[in-house]
Amino acid sequence: MRSTTLEAAASTGSNPQQALPTLERGPNTTLVQMSTNPVHGSLRKNRYQLSPCPVCDGREGIEIADRSAFQREMEHVWSFHSKRFRHPVPPMYLTDRVVFSQPSPVRLMRCVECTHLYRSPRESPDTVRRTYSESPVSESLYALLFENQRRAYGAQARRLRSFAKGVRRGLEVGSYMGGFLAAARDEGMSFTGIDVNESAAEFGARQGLHIATCSLDDLPYSEKVDAVAIWNTFEQLPDVRSAALVCRRLLRDGGVLVVRVPNGSFYARWRRRLDGPLAPWAERILVHNNLLGFPYREGFTPRSMHRLFASAGFSVRRVHGDTLVPISDRWTKQGAALDEWLTKKIQRITQRRWRAPWVEVYARAQ
Repeated sequence: MRSTTLEAAASTGSNPQQALPTLERGPNTTLVQMSTNPVHGSLRKNRYQLSPCPVCDGREGIEIADRSAFQREMEHVWSFHSKRFRHPVPPMYLTDRVVFSQPSPVRLMRCVECTHLYRSPRESPDTVRRTYSESPVSESLYALLFENQRRAYGAQARRLRSFAKGVRRGLEVGSYMGGFLAAARDEGMSFTGIDVNESAAEFGARQGLHIATCSLDDLPYSEKVDAVAIWNTFEQLPDVRSAALVCRRLLRDGGVLVVRVPNGSFYARWRRRLDGPLAPWAERILVHNNLLGFPYREGFTPRSMHRLFASAGFSVRRVHGDTLVPISDRWTKQGAALDEWLTKKIQRITQRRWRAPWVEVYARAQ
């Protein structure tokens, strides 16, 4: 998952909800939210649209959590991490821990028909594209992220080769600065990438990687590829149904689509335990996996993932359960880093496939 950089000094334990924006009713049933631009420090409008289920178009949903519930969850996130940081923490190191590209939902719904978790209202497609295109960071931070992601993506590249030994040419959607592209190259696969963030793509080019600055919808169709990989990005795309159909057109028959997404059913199951005897463990595993506050547009379940892929011409063949990559760094206290390592070690042993907080879904084009 990619996140924008917070330019406010938020490492002093201040409450991130003190300056929450307000919602106003805009024309044509579009909700307009004023928010602070984390890149330029100015106010911008985030537009929200009331939405049916993005997977099955179902109109009947059950509310999982509302805005006040997500405010409380984010307060838990800040409290949890503030006890584990070595203060003062440079703001750039708060990303993907207490600061995310996507704000917490205004309301999270579960579709009655396919069980998918989705935001309603949800950010407009233009708002989503702008969020990810307006997140430049320093060259030194790009370099650090690149090496960390290259090492982490080595496991994904090896799992992809194990699943489909015939993969030679592929496309990655949401490459950012190219960590997976480099890992795939190390494994003998030739992948190109696309990303809407121009500065990240330019950094990748300086590493000898090919990353086009465009969205999946804007990608011109050319020669078909063996595989399309979408790691930690599929759930943030403006339209997952359209994205799945585009991926099918890009793939040869029998080609592979692999996505890595947060497990919506895991989040829904464990958030219910935040007020019970398992609350300390529930908070720990949700925060360590960046699920508390749910900063994602979609929360897939086994039923909604199978339905989406089947409708786009794919057959799910393998599901690999996993945890979030380690997020501890030199600003994390030693005991806190050990706590994260041990928590995720236990999860990887006891929570497999759709019981895990994150899942990689491997599907074949039919």
